[in-house]
Amino acid sequence: MNYKQWVYLLALALGPVPAVAAELSEDLFLGDMATVLTASRIEQSALDAPAPVTVIDRATIRASGFSELQDVMRLVPGFQVADWPRGGAVVTNHGLGDSLPRRLLLLIDGFSMLDAAFGTIHWEDLPIHVEDIERIEVVRGPNQASYGAKAYQGVVNIITRRAGEDSGGGAVLAYGEHDFNNLYVHQGEHGDRFDWRIGASSRQVGNFRDLAKGGYEYDERLRRRTLNAQVAWRPSGADELRAVLGYSDGEDAVGGTFDGAAYPDHERRNKNLYLQLGWRRDYAPGSELSVQYSHYQREERESYVYLYGPLSSPVDYDIDTWRDDVEFQQIHAFSDALKGVWGVGLRQDQAESERYLNGLGRVEARQWQAFGNLDWRFAPDWLLHAGGMLEDYDSTDRMFSPRLALNYAIRPRQSVRVSAGRGYRAPSLLESEAHEAFVYKGAGVPPVGYGSLVDLGIWADGTVKQEQLSFFELGYTGQFPDRGLKLDARIFEERHDDFINSVVCAVSPQIPHSAQPPCVFAPPPGYLPVQQLFGHADDKAYFFTNTGGNRVRGLDVALDWQSADLGRFLFSYAITRIRSEVDDPNTRQDAAESAPLHAASLLWSRAFSHGMEAGLGLYFVGGMKWMGSGDDQPAYTRVDLRLAKKFGDQNEVALTVRNLDGSHVEFRDSSNVERQAFVTLRLGW
Repeated sequence: MNYKQWVYLLALALGPVPAVAAELSEDLFLGDMATVLTASRIEQSALDAPAPVTVIDRATIRASGFSELQDVMRLVPGFQVADWPRGGAVVTNHGLGDSLPRRLLLLIDGFSMLDAAFGTIHWEDLPIHVEDIERIEVVRGPNQASYGAKAYQGVVNIITRRAGEDSGGGAVLAYGEHDFNNLYVHQGEHGDRFDWRIGASSRQVGNFRDLAKGGYEYDERLRRRTLNAQVAWRPSGADELRAVLGYSDGEDAVGGTFDGAAYPDHERRNKNLYLQLGWRRDYAPGSELSVQYSHYQREERESYVYLYGPLSSPVDYDIDTWRDDVEFQQIHAFSDALKGVWGVGLRQDQAESERYLNGLGRVEARQWQAFGNLDWRFAPDWLLHAGGMLEDYDSTDRMFSPRLALNYAIRPRQSVRVSAGRGYRAPSLLESEAHEAFVYKGAGVPPVGYGSLVDLGIWADGTVKQEQLSFFELGYTGQFPDRGLKLDARIFEERHDDFINSVVCAVSPQIPHSAQPPCVFAPPPGYLPVQQLFGHADDKAYFFTNTGGNRVRGLDVALDWQSADLGRFLFSYAITRIRSEVDDPNTRQDAAESAPLHAASLLWSRAFSHGMEAGLGLYFVGGMKWMGSGDDQPAYTRVDLRLAKKFGDQNEVALTVRNLDGSHVEFRDSSNVERQAFVTLRLGW
């Protein structure tokens, strides 16, 4: 059944759509400016924030029809989103992204969900479901002063539904094309002192199909299960104790004809466990103390039989990672004009992998941090923000990231912001410690025997240092209640230095006129260069090094317009220009083209009478090139449609069609994202 037939059947089921719109609440137009927390760790109006913040609420996520977290980022100006079957979804802000982006920080309720080894985000594997989300706050620029050296390009803070916010339960069921099915159930209860909430899901989809032709040369079928449970206990009016448990696991059936024997059909699996324990005391209006602990661990399993000349051996990419965080924080309101936050934190990252950390056993990295931010309204229309973060990592020099911002209220509900600062990105654990080696585990083919090291990948020699960043921006935030309009715009410049990149080299350049320069590291004992022994090719590896810098300039615009007659329009637009000064000429060109010059999104939604709703999403991405394993990505426009019918207070049936206008290529020219339609039934009790 094609998408036109889906639309026709739903229209018959739901009946005619009336021509007049239902009246919308005045709260949509006259409500206060949304408060944000992530910019400075202090709850404040978006007019007073020291950084640009995009807030995406539950209503927006539902109107978009998005069922995966990474797709929600398409609504944020300046963000690029793509998917590919060999590595999963990738998200970056203003370019410089590859198959494992490492310059964006993801938080769940304020705590890091970055992979402890790679420093990247596994969007599809997070231990939450989109239905667990209350809202998402996205800081669209550097935010090291508040969250440290991992917040290099920005912060995505997923704020979940708290225990007690759902008194009762509900279920969401979805079914559609490409083996799409999604089941989510939740139940919760609010009490005088004790609240609880639990949500569980199972979802699967076939994202890519191998049709053995251009653009269709990979298979990927994903299946995920999640569990998110929260409890909150208030032993007194001032204190709250909170515990959160998140879990996910899944399997991916992947492979295809693109790489043949080098990437045959096989399964990769992952497990993710997240635990958070916290205590908070409100000791005065606008003032609180809190202590929180979080633990995140991840297990990846991927193996298949690799063929190389006469060699045949299982190869695995297994890795286990652990992260433990503890943090103390105090927010204090000194007066109506002066408010501050300060705190300290400790973190330990651990990783173990025969493939990526060969011969090293379990590797550990520790850090501590101390931070502080101060907001001072020294005049009725002026707000000065000063803040900074001091950090100490095992692998870097001590780092201090300051930020200074000045906000001026040019009119009620309108302000301009000037901000500047400096920050860093500490190397990930693998950028500092990687010893990637392939251990042969097949039948002996002299001189290769069982247990031989026959191939090297990415190698770290311990000399890579932290990336550096300085930034300046001029921003404007305004709300026009009489017109139902909110506007957020900024121009910015960022200067990146000591850019960390992987560089190809020859491990044992025995072939005359080798195209690769010699590696800076010596091969490990017993290493046999199988590429030369049987393939008569250069024996290549990669090593991390600091290679020059990049200058990023741009414009971001976000507009939210709500009309009683026409509905709600969410519009975002970004212009990004990158001038690269990276040493390697190939990487320099890739970096300069790693963000589209123009990108835009438009989400329209409208409520009609008789419970009818409609949503239309338009997403334009200009031509760009993903770095690393990526390819040139031609410009494309994606069109999504959602039609829904409500019945009762909490129930609805909806049809969603993605890529309504046809398929397009993302990340790799062999990764074609196709059109997909599915029906969703939502029930509440």
